[in-house]
Amino acid sequence: MWVTAWVSESAWALVSVWVQIKGMPAATVRLFKRRPVSKISVAALLAALVFALLYGTNLLERPEAGFRDQIVALLIKEQPSNLLILEIDSTSIETVGQWPWPRSVFAAAITALDQAGIRSLMVDVDFSAVSTLGGDAELEEAIRSVAATVPTYLPVFVQRRSHGDGELMIRRPLSHLSGGAELVAVNMQPEQDGLVRFLSVGFRWQEGFYRGAWNALAGHSDAGTWVDYSISPASFHYIRFIDLLEGRVPAHKLHGRDVIIGATAIELGDMLATPVHQVLPGAVIQALGAQTLRNGGLHALTPMAAVFSLALFWLGATLVFSRCSWWRGLQVLGLFVLCSVGLFVWAYQGAGLIVYVFNPVLLCGLVYVAINLARLDTATLERLWLQISLRDNEALLDRIVATTNDYILCVDADGVITKANQAILTLCDMSEAAMCNSPLSDCLPEARQGVLRLPSTPFDTQLVTRSGLRIPVQATVSRVATSGQAIFTVVLRDLSERVAREQELEYRATYDGLTGLLNRSAFFERVVDSLQYHPSGCLICVDIDYFREVNDTYGHVAGDQLLKTVAQRIAVYVAALGPCARIGGDGFALWLAGQKFAAGGQRVCERLLEEIERPHTLDANVGASVQVSATAGVADYEHHDSAPAQAETLLRQALDATRLAKQEGVAVRCYSQSDSQAAMRRLELVPAIRSHINSDAFQLLYQPKLDLETLTPVGCEALLRWPRNDGEMVSVDQLIAVAENSRQIAPLTRWVVETLLAQEAHWQQKGWPRNIALNLSPRLFQDRNFIAGLKDLLRSSRGYYSIECEITETALLGNENRALALFDELVDSGATLAIDDYGTGYSSLAYLQSIRASVLKIDRSFVTGIQQSPANQVIVRSTINMAHELGMRVVAEGVETPGDEQFLRVHRCDLVQGYLYARPLALPELERWLATRISEPVW
Repeated sequence: MWVTAWVSESAWALVSVWVQIKGMPAATVRLFKRRPVSKISVAALLAALVFALLYGTNLLERPEAGFRDQIVALLIKEQPSNLLILEIDSTSIETVGQWPWPRSVFAAAITALDQAGIRSLMVDVDFSAVSTLGGDAELEEAIRSVAATVPTYLPVFVQRRSHGDGELMIRRPLSHLSGGAELVAVNMQPEQDGLVRFLSVGFRWQEGFYRGAWNALAGHSDAGTWVDYSISPASFHYIRFIDLLEGRVPAHKLHGRDVIIGATAIELGDMLATPVHQVLPGAVIQALGAQTLRNGGLHALTPMAAVFSLALFWLGATLVFSRCSWWRGLQVLGLFVLCSVGLFVWAYQGAGLIVYVFNPVLLCGLVYVAINLARLDTATLERLWLQISLRDNEALLDRIVATTNDYILCVDADGVITKANQAILTLCDMSEAAMCNSPLSDCLPEARQGVLRLPSTPFDTQLVTRSGLRIPVQATVSRVATSGQAIFTVVLRDLSERVAREQELEYRATYDGLTGLLNRSAFFERVVDSLQYHPSGCLICVDIDYFREVNDTYGHVAGDQLLKTVAQRIAVYVAALGPCARIGGDGFALWLAGQKFAAGGQRVCERLLEEIERPHTLDANVGASVQVSATAGVADYEHHDSAPAQAETLLRQALDATRLAKQEGVAVRCYSQSDSQAAMRRLELVPAIRSHINSDAFQLLYQPKLDLETLTPVGCEALLRWPRNDGEMVSVDQLIAVAENSRQIAPLTRWVVETLLAQEAHWQQKGWPRNIALNLSPRLFQDRNFIAGLKDLLRSSRGYYSIECEITETALLGNENRALALFDELVDSGATLAIDDYGTGYSSLAYLQSIRASVLKIDRSFVTGIQQSPANQVIVRSTINMAHELGMRVVAEGVETPGDEQFLRVHRCDLVQGYLYARPLALPELERWLATRISEPVW
């Protein structure tokens, strides 16, 4: 009865909708309104209309076919069959050596099959064109012979005349070749998705009907069939064509079989797409169709039966889902899906019938969705949405709490833990059951007075784990407003990394990262603190000698290791004396409170240098032991400035003392007041040099050089002098040192050369000696640009001067190869080289072979008072002899007495200069001096 009532209600609903669409009169509409229309009925009808729209537009064909194919793929199995496929495969084509094959090849194969006693033969090869007369005759005889004993089939097919021409034509074997054989159709029509699923019974063409090859092989000629792709292609027997030709196939494998000769080689193009087995040769699909027909065929429901079955499904789904809850209906829908699949498998395998499987499921799913949506009103939708949102939010919060790096606890008003996230459980190495119901004070000692007494703002504390480990954390306690008992959340954020970073930053702000000693700023703080309580003390700076050479030789790793070992020795030695620090690359400093340099500080320095100079063993990777020296500079504390300023001053003075000690070649030096004055003087000289160059305030003096044999002037040495306001001269050594260190030696030398060249015309007019010697600083030979500029200046000369560049051996100590190359450039430009101060350098004999010098000057320290120094006599005598042997002229500086002159004359020195003849003279004085020495010009 309830079925009848529901159908009646559905009919009224449908009529009501139709009335509203057609716009009938109001009275008629009121008549229909008397019958209430169920929302469920309307929903079911709408689901049916949607499905009908999809079904009628064929949009469901591909999903239905695809769903069926997936099920059939699970049912594949081999079946017993006597069908045999003689393959025209790639190996056979390659062996025969040509394509198309001669008809005699096929004739030989057919003859061999006939002799083996086959049951039937299907030759799926196009014989519609003439070949050779002999080949066609052999093939005709073979076909006629086999057709006389067994059923024989040849292919006929319909195709377009060309790709652009829609007219169809039929292709069939030549009439004389088909004698006795039946012509069968081999055309296969793919579905809309391009896959071959159905094989027709054949086709009619003008004069007759050609049944399908599969029907002929199966013995059926009255119906087409859907191909049963659950049959595995491996069910058939396969023999290569070439194997049959060459007699490698026993006759018993062919006897009584239905044979299909067809192409399986891809290059022949007889390949078709199938739903389950992907791409198959046409001969294999023919075999599948024949086997399907032999099994009874595979058929589908008629369109009317299919629609009627879908209507039953719709009716059943509507009746069931309208009386079930959404959850029960979902269970029924799942059960229906399983039943539909089962029904399909039973009908496919048991009855050879293809029934719908996807369409009924889709229809029932639409009905289920439509009915359950119809049941929902606004309030229900809001409640459903709220439940879903709450569930999602709860899942999201649970996920956040579980995966956050913070430690989260839920605590009740009594301070008992009720819930804990995974992070704190892992940290404390406890299970949730063990942590819950335990007091919060067990892991947070501040909670002993109760959770209500904890600060409401974030505060730093320590989390105590079960093992007793204390972890710095930031705690935030919040009260959660609930309708029941108060709940508190305690969020603990790990501060271990922050604390470690703070400690690391504090360490870096205080200590040197490599050596572990105090750094510069921290050392100053210690010194300042000490100066507040001790009225005296000294600051010592220690600098490692030749540390750069250690780095260059053994690498920076070894250099760092050396710094560490030196720092350890310093720290151990001065541990009880005062703070020590690393203040730079290879520089260290220590503070001795209450001690002066003269009252113990010097002894400390000496002992400390002894410790540093003990051999240092580098690590196994370097495999070397080095011994380095060090230089110490000391500054005594003088209570003048404020403590911070005095600390800076002390370090500066100690560093200056270290530099001076290295220059003087001593190990320990204490800074003095005179050093301060000298430093001040050097600072004053730096800008003064630049201003004097610009204002031509320097002065050139000339000291004559004389031929020792005739005492005739042959030239002069140009000497730079800087007169002070008081009439005294600035020390030349100090001037040159400041100029070199302030990078002004190049412009100063350029001023000297330009001044000389400006006087050249005057010298030429007076006929004065042409040889002019000028001193070049070793620093200049590290500057290729200056030497190039010097050569340009010399080329601008009038050509009267004979320029002699005096150099010292220290010019080779920086970059020897570059210096030697620049020496050669000067010589090539026309200048001569003279080795100045010979005997005071580092490696005089070795460099004489490399430098293209023509003059050697013996330093004044060996010449002055030579008669009173036997050792100097030996040195000077041997030097003169050696220079002459090397083809060099010898100049002796510092000749001040007739005795000096007499010794040099006896030992054949070439040239002399000194106070015995003339001091350095200004240009007017030189003119008067030369007037007394030269009676006529010297050219």
